[in-house]
Amino acid sequence: MQGFKYLHMATHMCGLRSIGMLLVVCAMASSGCRPEPEVSFELQGLEVTPGFAEKDRLKTNEQWVAIVHTNLFQTGMPANDLYNVARVFESIGDQSIAREVLLSNFFNQPDLTLTPAEEMLADPDAFIDETYIRFFTRFPTQAERTFVRAFIQNNPGMTPELVYMSFALSEEYRYY
Repeated sequence: MQGFKYLHMATHMCGLRSIGMLLVVCAMASSGCRPEPEVSFELQGLEVTPGFAEKDRLKTNEQWVAIVHTNLFQTGMPANDLYNVARVFESIGDQSIAREVLLSNFFNQPDLTLTPAEEMLADPDAFIDETYIRFFTRFPTQAERTFVRAFIQNNPGMTPELVYMSFALSEEYRYY
């Protein structure tokens, strides 16, 4: 109660302009000066694989076939099959056509399990992340994610099969 008496006296002595200053001083005196708690922030580590700019070694045809088979079927390709496919690649002059034909054959296999189209449309960001990791062993950049999401959403005929084929036939996929 005594504090209010001094406040009343100070108001009359110093005028209204000094009231604000007096309130600040009283608030500081009543609360006491305490040091601020020490707060530290740390970043969690995130392992990010290198982007396309650092992929500079061209895969051989055998490596490409083995890796694409593993990415699509989630299992390795038998050695005999890999040998036979490699011989077919050697006999075809246009390697890009050979890749397209092989992928088309892979997509017609009954034991191939693809992400359902409904799942791709329900959560495109998760599908995009999974596809980039599966084929490029890296996360997409924000620009890539935005482009692929818009492409999937704006093309009603887009299927996981077509997305996977696009990734497998991309220039980046040919390098590691």
